[in-house]
Amino acid sequence: MSKPSLADYFQGAVLRVRQAASDECHAMPIYRSVVFSGSAPLLQKPWPTRPFTPDSALGEEIAGGLFTLAGKRLFFSNISDAWTKPTPSRAFASSLHRFCWLQDLAAFEAHEGIAEIARNHVDTWIGQYGRWNRFAWNPAITAERCLAWLGASQFLFSGDAVATSTRLDSLGKQLRHLKSVASVCQAGETRLWVAIALSSAGTCLFGMRGLQKTSLTLLEKELAQQILSDGGHISRNPETASRILLELETLRKLLDQHKAIEPPFLAKIIQKLQPFVGFCTLMNGDLALFNGGGVGDKTAIRRALPATVKNETPFLLAPHSRYQRLQTRRSVLLFDCGGAPDGLYSQDAHAGGLSFVFGTRAENLIVNCGWSNGLGAQWRAPSRTSAAHSTLVIDDVSSSRIPVKGLTTSLLGPILFDREEPMTARRTEDDGGVWLSASHREYVGRYGLQHNRRLYLNREGTDLRGEDCLEHPVGMEKSRDLQPIPFTVRFHLHPEVRASISRSASDVLLLPPGGKGWRFRTDAGPLSLEPSVYLGEGAPPRRSLQIVISGAADPNGIGQEPSNRVRWSLRQITPGT
Repeated sequence: MSKPSLADYFQGAVLRVRQAASDECHAMPIYRSVVFSGSAPLLQKPWPTRPFTPDSALGEEIAGGLFTLAGKRLFFSNISDAWTKPTPSRAFASSLHRFCWLQDLAAFEAHEGIAEIARNHVDTWIGQYGRWNRFAWNPAITAERCLAWLGASQFLFSGDAVATSTRLDSLGKQLRHLKSVASVCQAGETRLWVAIALSSAGTCLFGMRGLQKTSLTLLEKELAQQILSDGGHISRNPETASRILLELETLRKLLDQHKAIEPPFLAKIIQKLQPFVGFCTLMNGDLALFNGGGVGDKTAIRRALPATVKNETPFLLAPHSRYQRLQTRRSVLLFDCGGAPDGLYSQDAHAGGLSFVFGTRAENLIVNCGWSNGLGAQWRAPSRTSAAHSTLVIDDVSSSRIPVKGLTTSLLGPILFDREEPMTARRTEDDGGVWLSASHREYVGRYGLQHNRRLYLNREGTDLRGEDCLEHPVGMEKSRDLQPIPFTVRFHLHPEVRASISRSASDVLLLPPGGKGWRFRTDAGPLSLEPSVYLGEGAPPRRSLQIVISGAADPNGIGQEPSNRVRWSLRQITPGT
């Protein structure tokens, strides 16, 4: 988004006041007596399922009392401790209360008492938090918890009739609460997950009058606002788009199983999302790491994409999401040609303007650091900076502004915003290969320099070349400060890639596992190999390396001087080279 206006601040203040008033209202006994009233709903078979791939190894740890959530590990000697003792972080507590880990627990089939462990956790939660808790009943947390409980129906809602009724009664109260706050909770992804949870519950529960119709109407409205014409999510996060696709396909299957009428909008949105998720998928199945996304659930995504998407060449331009794709038989490149998403949708976005990722059929080579919700909070801010991306950075300052405190953060949250106009991009093709050109002016206001990047990939996918230029815009007054401006061009490497720099520090040899080697060269420098970190696969972070080209730009340069231009290449090594 562009720099927040007075209207944005006013709207943010209104939302904060409304949220505070809503929280106070929900804490009142009269609210609970009205909204929570009603008998326990009845669950119909077939039971709902979750679309994500479980981790039975994590399930084994959870069965033994060890929870690994949000980058922290905590052992509970008994189940009640999990819900009464302090947790190591707010993010850990959030993940704990969401119950998404139930799926991992259920996958550990070797343990005969898994069902009992799952029931005891839910029953203890109901005893501690079942009436009301401001944190645990946050709409985003509650929506995921309801989906998780429904996904574990075979454990939670079978067996002892009295205990099952108690759990269903608690689920019903949570769903009634979500229904009451659906139109006033924070706009954006939270409202979308609330709509998905209510739609799923309304399909398979009796006794929640009118829930399905109301929730599907809300879902249609939110999807219309959040899914762009090219199938991307308005946050520009590929993993978010993939999660929405998986949830909607699961809902569609549930509607079919229960002989419910499928609303026409559902198929239309799924048909938009599928090609976009395929567009963002690299050759090895990982999602490209852009704007707060991780590698995604490869197994689930593979199941969700139809053969037409998996087997055909994806489209090459996502104009509304502002990504470009270069693909050959051997390799693929994705290029971020966009700025910050709009408004609240930028709260998890990254300042990765003009960054790119590049990989082959066997492995990824150039990446961004990425992000995963399974990481500790200490990684959140660093992962959003431009330095965590494969792009040019001036003076270690991010291209988009990321406020960390003050009025903006207080009223609008950790939004990301651009200082200048949107980026421009162009694509040209010839017999030899494809050129992508893009530029942004985010450094013009502070440094008087515009970043221009050109990328070229040959038809065989074995020769990637680039040019990064810093240009003082034509017509702009010359800078009086002639002090050279420091910059770096960073290329983060996938942790599986080994790298070694030559003695002359003029090139770097890259050795992917099981694949052919690649050689990185540049006409600028100095060139160095520095530590990096890979966050896209979750906790623990993986150590990696990054190639760094350092320079000092002329503040009045036109972009073609050696000081303001960096040319580089990455070529696959063949015999004789």
